[in-house]
Amino acid sequence: MARFAREADIILCADGGARHAKTLGIVPDFVVGDMDSLPRPRPRSWANVVYWRDIDVNRSDLDKALDVAAQIGASRVFVAGALGGGLDHELVNLSVLERRGGEREMIVIGGGVARLLGPGRHALPLKKGERFSLLSAPAARVTLTGARHGLKGERLLRGSRGLGNRSSGRTVLAVGQGRVWFVTAVPQALTRPRRAAIVSLRRTKHAHHRPRQI
Repeated sequence: MARFAREADIILCADGGARHAKTLGIVPDFVVGDMDSLPRPRPRSWANVVYWRDIDVNRSDLDKALDVAAQIGASRVFVAGALGGGLDHELVNLSVLERRGGEREMIVIGGGVARLLGPGRHALPLKKGERFSLLSAPAARVTLTGARHGLKGERLLRGSRGLGNRSSGRTVLAVGQGRVWFVTAVPQALTRPRRAAIVSLRRTKHAHHRPRQI
C-alpha cells in the first residue's frame, strides 16, 4: 500500500482506514465517513487533512469515498483494505466496486492486485509464464490471446472458467461486453494518469446527508 500511496495524487481514507494510514506513516488528504473510527490522538502532521463527514446509514464508507474521488476528478482509484474485514463487508465492497466500475478505473490491492477492465482492448502487463485470472463482473464476452488457455468471443460468467491461466507471451484481452476482474499475484507496472487516488479502508460500515467538511 505504501508504494501506491507514494504514486497517488490524492489519498482518501474511508473512516477507520485512517488508523491504517497512521500506522504506515501515511498522511491522507481526505478522511471520509461518519468519523467514529478515527485514530486517537490524531498525528500533528495531519493538521491539513480535510474531514468529510457523511452519516448516511444506507451507504458504505467506500461508496462515500468514491463520491469524493469523483468530485476531485480522479480517473484511477486504488482501493486498499476492501477485503480486510468481515465477509459481509467484503461482499458489500466488491458489489460497490463492480456497480461503480464504469465511472473510472478501479484497482483493488490486497494479497495481489485486481483491476476491473471494461469494454475495449487491453494489453495485460504480464511476463511469460506468469499466472493470472480473469473473473467476470458479473458477466462478460471476451477474447484472450497470448495465454495458455485462450478465449475467442466467449461469454464468461461468475465461476472458475477464467481462474489460474498463464501468459504464453504478449497477452491481450478484448472485452466486447461487460466487465472483467484481471487478477495477478504481484503489482505490475501501471501507467498512472494524473488525478489518481488511493482509498484506504479498515472495514465497511453502514453509517442521510451529503458529505460536508468538518
